[in-house]
Amino acid sequence: MKLAFLKVGDLKGSLLHINALLEYLKEKGVEVFELELRPDSVQETVSKIMEIRPAFTLDLNGTGIIVGDQEGKKKPIYDILGFVHISYFTEDPLLHFPAIFGLQHRNFIGIVGDIRYAESLKLLGIENMSYVTPFLDFSALPEPEPEKDIDVAFLGPVIDPQIVANSVRQNLPENIFPLFIETGEFMFRNPEVGVLNAVHYVLNLFNPDYQQEVAKWREENKEAFLRLLNDISIYATMRKRWYLVSFLEGINLKIVGDFQGELKEDHENIKVESYEELLKIYSRTFLTVVSFPYTVPSGIGYTPLEVSAMGSALMIDYRGTLPGFLKPGEEVITYMPLDRADIEEKILYYLDNLEEAREIAERAKEAVRSRFTVEDRGEFIYRMMEDILKKATQEEKKE
Repeated sequence: MKLAFLKVGDLKGSLLHINALLEYLKEKGVEVFELELRPDSVQETVSKIMEIRPAFTLDLNGTGIIVGDQEGKKKPIYDILGFVHISYFTEDPLLHFPAIFGLQHRNFIGIVGDIRYAESLKLLGIENMSYVTPFLDFSALPEPEPEKDIDVAFLGPVIDPQIVANSVRQNLPENIFPLFIETGEFMFRNPEVGVLNAVHYVLNLFNPDYQQEVAKWREENKEAFLRLLNDISIYATMRKRWYLVSFLEGINLKIVGDFQGELKEDHENIKVESYEELLKIYSRTFLTVVSFPYTVPSGIGYTPLEVSAMGSALMIDYRGTLPGFLKPGEEVITYMPLDRADIEEKILYYLDNLEEAREIAERAKEAVRSRFTVEDRGEFIYRMMEDILKKATQEEKKE
């Protein structure tokens, strides 16, 4: 079984964990060929694929989709050449829609790390998909720092939502902007709602004439509508995070990563230059507060797993799917995303009881290192590929 991994640039950040999957497939006997895909070498890459003749190609987040021409129509080369292409989505497919949208995909399988990414793929015209929970490549994690010198950190990016709104307004028709704001505010007030359901619900609250205006704009500007969905999710995420950091006054809060806006007097912004530096900050921190982005609607995501694996107590907004990944109160500290009293009370409690935070962090570390490994995820993908080949062979024999 041959698989060509189409890599666009070096794997960085959480994408490094995919190396563990490639190694697992190699151990199972899959011949894995890593092909660098650059804008100036597309034809060269296609030639290598034709020479290798893999049964499968693999990319991350749709970045390796190559489009060719067949009978005057634009088609992905996996449909032209007759192999199966697998896209492993570590992020919401909507964020990567330009590579996917507007094509018919026959030999395409989307592997999603969040069950509700299926909604995004269906919107983009993809029906064939499978769900695999995230995993970590523990060999990619640095040794934790021996001492903790940060009591509480808040993970960014954190951006004043007004900055986001002003940026969006410059590129959006004025009559569509109210839909952007109202949907973003609705999502902020309803933290577990997804952007697709939110935009349809909010649009129905407007008068029929406005609904027709939006429908006409969407039909004439399909890609702009997809960008709007992404912008709404980003705005709602920043609205939620800005709300959290704005009332956490009197706490020496370290905001890690990008920060745009007015910094509170007691807060400090820690810039991060590399992924390894970020991981080491986790290991130096007793309590790491995380606010789920709306682009991770129901899964656990890589960041919470990395925080836990590096030995920091994870404090994250509660939602119904979380207990399926980590046990609230034992392996993770949860808070209600809009409950100011709940958030303040829990942060102050664990700052006064750092040893309890350390115990939760240790339990989470063990949980992540035992339950979020590549083995079962890799086995699922390997068996899926094996089944596809068997079915293809059976079809050939029938013919």
